Amino acid sequence: MKEIIRGIRRHHLQRLKKARAFDHAIGASRQGDSAALGRHVNAPVKCSCWMCGNPRRYFDEKSRQERIRDEMFMTDSATMGTVGFDE
Repeated sequence: MKEIIRGIRRHHLQRLKKARAFDHAIGASRQGDSAALGRHVNAPVKCSCWMCGNPRRYFDEKSRQERIRDEMFMTDSATMGTVGFDE
């Protein structure tokens, strides 16, 4: 069983190396560098600067799921405010 899992992992590693060998994230000067290609397969982003990194970190943008949750919370709280609980 362990040999099968290792084989599948190696297969996917080779598949990703072949697919990402000519990405622009590696750079033309390091195109044949196998170490750079291995790093790019494991972490496809080149760096974590404000252009490449997570926009939530740098611009305080909310994800789509967070925006939907906030909108649902606002509509729920608006409807709860109209119901009178004073007895």
